[in-house]
Amino acid sequence: MKKTVILPLVLAGVMSIGAIIFTAVSWGSTASALDDYKNQLEYVYERNLFELIENMNNVENDLSKLQVSSSVAVQQKYLSTIIANTNSAQNNLSSLPIEHNAIDKTLTFVNQLSGFCIIQSERLSTGQTISLDDMDQVDKLHSASVDIKFELNKLSTLIASGYKIVDNTKNPTENTNDFSDQFSGLKNDVTEYPTLIYDGPFSDSVTNKTIKGLGKNEINAEEAKRVISRTFGNYNINSESLSKGDFDTFNFDIEVDGVEYYVQITKKGGFLLSMNSQADDSETKNKSLDECATIAENFATKLGLENVKTAWSTVNSGFAYINLTYYVNDVTVYPDMIKVKVDMSNGRIVAWEAREWAYNHVERNNFSPIIDEIEARGKVPTELDIRRVRLAIIPNEYVGETLTWEFMAIFSGSVYYVYIDATTGEQVNILRVIETDDGDLLM
Repeated sequence: MKKTVILPLVLAGVMSIGAIIFTAVSWGSTASALDDYKNQLEYVYERNLFELIENMNNVENDLSKLQVSSSVAVQQKYLSTIIANTNSAQNNLSSLPIEHNAIDKTLTFVNQLSGFCIIQSERLSTGQTISLDDMDQVDKLHSASVDIKFELNKLSTLIASGYKIVDNTKNPTENTNDFSDQFSGLKNDVTEYPTLIYDGPFSDSVTNKTIKGLGKNEINAEEAKRVISRTFGNYNINSESLSKGDFDTFNFDIEVDGVEYYVQITKKGGFLLSMNSQADDSETKNKSLDECATIAENFATKLGLENVKTAWSTVNSGFAYINLTYYVNDVTVYPDMIKVKVDMSNGRIVAWEAREWAYNHVERNNFSPIIDEIEARGKVPTELDIRRVRLAIIPNEYVGETLTWEFMAIFSGSVYYVYIDATTGEQVNILRVIETDDGDLLM
């Protein structure tokens, strides 16, 4: 999931508007006029609060429906309403007298949710589907929206009990803002929100919009079917289509040994871009995480991808999530990422997503660091217990990529990845592994 859409919210000055006008009126108005103004301002605040509650209730409801929807038209409908409600919620939040640090995590969540839905809507409009990984993300988005809905509805009960927003906001003679404090539950609950919860380092690594990894030759539908045959063996086709977008793809609904798959083969290069299949959550783990990683690597080799190894892996609900990437002379090339989901009960690959590889994969040969390991090690904080060091190419934030020294280290019981530019010696990134009940994630 890319962090492409971040909508700016300007909150500076919102908290002081009511207080400034309040003071100005008090200098030149009668007590009656002042009461009228306070009532009007209270009405505006409460209207925005109740609209915010309604918008987030609608978001939670639509996300719950999106979780179980399989129709593209219905999915588009829910994505559109979620986008509209999150945009309205942003306006509501910016119109309330709340201190920014009380809701910054909530603002981030609302912004990222809007961006996520916009990207999914655009993909559906080009003939793609919501991937299994992204549906997992919908589940996480819904869980977070439930927390927000719960906290906001507590505020509704508070207002019904006679609480007045205008009487509990910061004014020139006080340093407290009780109304902001009412949002403390949001500040505590929505602490961090990863873009893709199962992804490892730099999994969202499309560094440019030029497709480099597919070659120049184009194939036809029959040749695409031969790619599927080499991949799956015997299969039956239920439907097929051609879609255009960043990648022109032949799309097939197929059945293999009684299991249905949705497969996308690129028209240029005949590359397995994505594959999705349904599988039930299972507590039965007949395959270990290492065995699942080997299964994913062997599948990549079967497709003709050389020098591909596991860079990151984690487990959730009976599935192994494997991030494969390209290795050259023991250098990890993170921009060339492939994400694989393996059913641990039987070792079946149920999802494959290789867009980053298709965009970024080229032969690379410049692996000569100017800064050696010893000098780079000196840039890592001494408090960190370094456990592993290797060279790695990482994607830059906006475009391009950088050769770095990757230090995996321990501090206060947590695992960190520290990246030192192998040319300049500058520290360019730090990631932390967070252990959760839903598997490990990196932030």
